[in-house]
Amino acid sequence: MQSKWVISSNRIVLLLSAYLLVILNMGFWHYLFQHVSLNNNNVIFWLTVPILMLAAMNFCMQLLFWPYLHRLMVPLLLLLSSAVSYAVMMQNVYFDANMLQNILQTNLGEAGAWLTPQFWMWLGITGLLPAQWYCWGVSICYARPWYRELGRRVVAIAASLAMVVTIILLAYGSYISFFRNNKAVNHLIVPTNIVGAALKTAYNAYDAHRPLLRIGLDASYQRRGQKRLLVLVVVETTRAQSWGLNGYQRQTTPELAAMGENIINFSQVTSCGTATAVSLPCLFSNMPRQHYKANLAKHQEGLLDILQRAGVDVLWRDNDGGCKGVCERIRHVDVGDWATDLKCTGDGCLDESLLINLRTVMARLPDDAVLVLHTMGSHGPAYYQRYPDAFRHFMPTCDTNQIQQCTTEQLRNTYDNTVLYADHILAEIIRLLQSQTGLASAMWYFSDHGESLGEKGMYLHATPYAIAPAEQTHIPMLLWVNHDFASTSKLDMNCLRQHARQQAFSHDNIFHSVLGLMDVKTSEYQTKLDLFAPCRQK
Repeated sequence: MQSKWVISSNRIVLLLSAYLLVILNMGFWHYLFQHVSLNNNNVIFWLTVPILMLAAMNFCMQLLFWPYLHRLMVPLLLLLSSAVSYAVMMQNVYFDANMLQNILQTNLGEAGAWLTPQFWMWLGITGLLPAQWYCWGVSICYARPWYRELGRRVVAIAASLAMVVTIILLAYGSYISFFRNNKAVNHLIVPTNIVGAALKTAYNAYDAHRPLLRIGLDASYQRRGQKRLLVLVVVETTRAQSWGLNGYQRQTTPELAAMGENIINFSQVTSCGTATAVSLPCLFSNMPRQHYKANLAKHQEGLLDILQRAGVDVLWRDNDGGCKGVCERIRHVDVGDWATDLKCTGDGCLDESLLINLRTVMARLPDDAVLVLHTMGSHGPAYYQRYPDAFRHFMPTCDTNQIQQCTTEQLRNTYDNTVLYADHILAEIIRLLQSQTGLASAMWYFSDHGESLGEKGMYLHATPYAIAPAEQTHIPMLLWVNHDFASTSKLDMNCLRQHARQQAFSHDNIFHSVLGLMDVKTSEYQTKLDLFAPCRQK
């Protein structure tokens, strides 16, 4: 009888990680060669990515490798990984929760068309044979006593994690740009895509049955005679440091600056998060940042629900890929719903698309209303696609989404051009409101989060809030109101200007301030968080 190969647990985990990475991730490596050029700008990336991936794979496998259970888990993982790797490699399949759901709902006829002889051959060679060898040809040698084995495993996990963190920190620009440009690449990496899809599917099944928590059931308001319109402009990824009205060395907001005293600029404002998926639901929720719970916000009504319940007309117009659940229960339209003839790139449309038919939309609002415009703004890394040629003012520019290949000057110029364009869009909205006769109107603008442009070696955003730099959390905010809106809402504009210069604010103020501006009465409202309350005449 042939003797088994005796090997330590750490070594077999490393061996399995290497096998998975090299053999069963050919689809991932093929994708990498297609999307990351082999040139001097990417030398560090190509030198470190194999080490990074092996360390990350080893880290994950160590967490999954448990005594006794590994005899069932590893063969199963090898078979599943082999099957999924074939789909990734041969059919460019992105294996996520949606794909797993499709597989679970596939009938025998559909499955038969996919299970070809080539698939079975691949599964046998790369999945079944290694799984059989693992079951019958390998004997795992554990260190004795048990705490020594545990100690070795902990060291291996810590070393893998340290290697991952070190490489990312050393080549932060290259990796953040790659993953930003290739957001779905994690769905190509076997077997983490399988585990992730399974966990997400299980969570979705649980999450689908959670009830919606209704808030502000006592909400009401009374119209004050003249019809009022509040336009909330939520701009993507604009940072305060590049905002001309905040004293930036470049005048990136010339049109707004020319409007003089009609503009109230808030220079000390912070965001709820460093990514849209966090900030957007947070700022429209009744939860302050320090107590914000994303899972709760997903199943709880927010500001727009309360406004609608009170009787205020609410509409959401989107040009940034969705409202992250905020507008699900109110009227909402996407740029493609009214601007199908626009010449948009695969990365989105210019924000001027939000202005199409906007005058007509405003005129048709039946009563007091809140209109939300969600813009693409300065979303990276393809900053150069966020503005038309007429706003290519600061030169030279970074005309690529591989921002690590650009100089600091090019990157800064391109980003500042996006802010210049945002300034124009906001000014156009104000001019449109000014042209509406008999309407008490206001525009309140704020960014969802900021952006890093290479400061401290950091790019883009989504850094954990606890360690995020000010570039990602310090955001611009401004208010414009016409005389009728100020009078109807009893706002003391001189008080508000002084308040804006001297006080610090955050997204925490949005929920309560909008309720206050629209005179909505509800127990959810807190006067202390309404930034307009100190300047509202009794």
